[in-house]
Amino acid sequence: MRRDMVRRTSRMRLRMLSAGVVALAVAVVAASCSSSSGGPSGSGGTRAGGSTWKLGSDLTCSGPLASSAGPYCDAIKAWAKSVNASGGINGHQIDLIVKDDAGNPASGLRNVRELVEKDHVIALVGLPPAYTFSAYLKAKKIPAIGIIGNADYRNPSFFNVGLNPFASVFAVSQETSRAGVKNFGFAYCAESAGCAQSLPIIQAAAGGFGQTTTAVKVSSSAADYTAPCLQLKNAGVQAMLIGAGSDVVLRVLDSCVAQGLKARVAVPAQAIEPADWLKDKNTEGMIGISGYAPWYDTTIPGIKAFQASMAKFAPGAGTGAAASAAWSIAEVFKGAAQAAHLGDNPTSAQVTQALHGLQGYTADGLLPPLSYPQGAEQNLAVSNCYFTFTIRNAAFASSNGGKSECIDQQKLAPFVKLLPAS
Repeated sequence: MRRDMVRRTSRMRLRMLSAGVVALAVAVVAASCSSSSGGPSGSGGTRAGGSTWKLGSDLTCSGPLASSAGPYCDAIKAWAKSVNASGGINGHQIDLIVKDDAGNPASGLRNVRELVEKDHVIALVGLPPAYTFSAYLKAKKIPAIGIIGNADYRNPSFFNVGLNPFASVFAVSQETSRAGVKNFGFAYCAESAGCAQSLPIIQAAAGGFGQTTTAVKVSSSAADYTAPCLQLKNAGVQAMLIGAGSDVVLRVLDSCVAQGLKARVAVPAQAIEPADWLKDKNTEGMIGISGYAPWYDTTIPGIKAFQASMAKFAPGAGTGAAASAAWSIAEVFKGAAQAAHLGDNPTSAQVTQALHGLQGYTADGLLPPLSYPQGAEQNLAVSNCYFTFTIRNAAFASSNGGKSECIDQQKLAPFVKLLPAS
């Protein structure tokens, strides 16, 4: 019922934006709210003796993209509650202030200004799928940890967690090539030119594996996708990447299958809503790519702790890839603060320095080894490792023995010039 209402809303009020590796469909809803989560007064844990640290999150918690981006909000709040219930970080409680931009970039900029200038947060943890505040954070020198857009990989205020843009598309090309794919398809949103931002990188990566690329535009508000699906079918596409939210990816996939296209779907993990994907028989054999450990594998200590904490502090909330990613992002802040022994009233500059001090951080297996070298290339030199998974017999299954694979930086060097300027 809720999803049907969301879809009807998105058809009435739609505006598409691009961010990250694959363009996500973001609908604008005129709503914005904020909440403080996990603060000392409401954490349920024992208050630590040190000063309280204020962190901010501007996320897309409501609106038509909530099916894909909403789990970030639940997870980031649960993380703060879990940390505070365990005594905080270095004896300091976390006051996490979460603001909802509902997919509206104007609201996002306003939210971030309030977080910095009114709430005086020392860092942002988690980022929405689309944002317009990168220049502001750069000027204010406020560190932001999360999944960042292609144009911000040289922004010194941003610290990416997960695959960088060319590593992600290289991974897709590499894995589809290993599956014997010669003709690759890319479906991206029609509403904004920015949604095609990843296309040159995708074409270059696919070409490096001897693949041809057929690109089509799709609208999230379309009644059906007959025309673009027939274009992909006539091109002989064997696998395709669909740049949209979870429910839109499935609608496009199902439409293409109905048109007779026999192609495996390749997808970043954060675009998956687990229950829906397991129900859809057309996802069988999909090729999943993730810069984070598989959210369903509780043999990994970090995943086990994440699942247990979500059950305790956010019962009933989703615990799929998006929620796991948000938790992992927050754990990067925690790991940096612990390693640097941050104390009372740390500054944003000290948080930035602490992030640069991380060396091979994995957050108990949640992430491939993560480090942030100093300089403008801090995000381009990391985030080159990924996990792969699929759906087999209506269940998620890890590939490569559940281990991550890292891409040689030299193989990615030719794609750096394709990134938009910061």
